[in-house]
Amino acid sequence: MRRISLGVSTAIAAAAMAATLAPAPASAQVIVQWYSYNTAGAKACNSAANAAGPEYYCTVVTIGGTKLYALARP
Repeated sequence: MRRISLGVSTAIAAAAMAATLAPAPASAQVIVQWYSYNTAGAKACNSAANAAGPEYYCTVVTIGGTKLYALARP
């Protein structure tokens, strides 16, 4: 019985390690609006995110080598 228990716990540990090392799916985000990458753009994006609700957030994206602030949601 002890040998079976040890084998089962080893299999569970191996499966947990494989699940940890497996790549997670990328989380998709929907860009709602773009803002310039400066202080005014950051403030405008933050204000829009606060007004839009808890699921909206500001992020920085790079498009064609140009950084922009973006209002996004999951």
